[in-house]
Amino acid sequence: MNFLRLLFLSLVVFVAACSSSDNSEPPAELTTIDNAEYVKVLWSKDAGKGAVNKYIDMQPFINGNKIYAIDTAGLLSQLDLSQSTFDWSLKTGLSAVTGLSGDSSSLVASSRDGEVVLFDYNEKSAEQRWKHQLKSEIRTRAILDGQQVFIRTVDGKLSVLDATTGDLLWAVTRRVPALSLTGSSSPIVTDELVISGFDSGKLVAFNRENGSTVWEHTVTSPRGRTEIERLVDLDGQFILLDNIIYISSFQGDLVALTLNSGQVLWSRKFSSFQAMDADNEALYLTDDKSHIWSIDRRTGSAFWKQDVFNARKLTAPRLLGDKIVVADLEGYIHWLSKADGSLLTRIQPFDIRYISQPLAIDSSIVVIDVSGQLTVLTQDKTLESPSYSNIRFNR
Repeated sequence: MNFLRLLFLSLVVFVAACSSSDNSEPPAELTTIDNAEYVKVLWSKDAGKGAVNKYIDMQPFINGNKIYAIDTAGLLSQLDLSQSTFDWSLKTGLSAVTGLSGDSSSLVASSRDGEVVLFDYNEKSAEQRWKHQLKSEIRTRAILDGQQVFIRTVDGKLSVLDATTGDLLWAVTRRVPALSLTGSSSPIVTDELVISGFDSGKLVAFNRENGSTVWEHTVTSPRGRTEIERLVDLDGQFILLDNIIYISSFQGDLVALTLNSGQVLWSRKFSSFQAMDADNEALYLTDDKSHIWSIDRRTGSAFWKQDVFNARKLTAPRLLGDKIVVADLEGYIHWLSKADGSLLTRIQPFDIRYISQPLAIDSSIVVIDVSGQLTVLTQDKTLESPSYSNIRFNR
């Protein structure tokens, strides 16, 4: 059993290395933007220790005008969005490899060692309420929803904890393929269901009270002869809108399913391991070649595709009004038109890669790079920012 586990972990590391290898397709050169729009950095802060050489998503959590971040050494911090200052920091000792989730009074963090920790917090401090030890590595954010915490671990298990006590309420396990991508998607929780994606390409809806299976759908079936060709991980964060689930798979499909029964409304070939964003009409996605797509939510047909960022290892896109924001492997942050995907402007605060999907708050964008640098940007000329150097605009 130990040998099989070591083999599995080795294969996961191998795939992660392949996905970020320097001998992969070279990134496209950036094209010139004529009449580039105004954009500026409001502020930038070192939020702690990052992981420059690892594919780790440390996306922060935002509540009101406060940003909550945790670094890979377990330093938990609260920052004031408007003042660009740290309100407090707490050394948790966690070897964190994912970002935070939470609500107005609690934060949930996790570690690569399988620890799940809930903190009570306010504007002045944070305090640990409980810690629960799981048996496998955690590579995606735990989800706090009401009185339950939902966690996916790399061994194919979905565990549900009591948010008050940290006690295990129920757990289910699904088979993990011999080879899979690093990471997994977080579950989505409704009043009655918890929906989770698995590395086998299956999406499963469970009863959130007892873990019984309500429905199950194979988003993509493995194809090809080699283990790499047969990868169909559901690692991209799927979304739920108007009782419809939209989910993509690696080397597979983009699918729209009904929430209550898992019935397929439409499906199209599409390969992605990134999250997505959406509005009333369209889905906005980055595929595995770093092409950005606008997809009709009703039919699955493409409104447009932007392919000028080929192999630039883009983040998932984020909507901000009538714009789309993505970031890339060289630290550039790009604004595009939501209407047609045309390039509007770009900025490079630092030449460090971004992995986490940008966050939008009011008229600002919040990004964190792999070194742990947290940056807030805006196109609003009325917002004031401190003096700042080393910013390269529209290059």
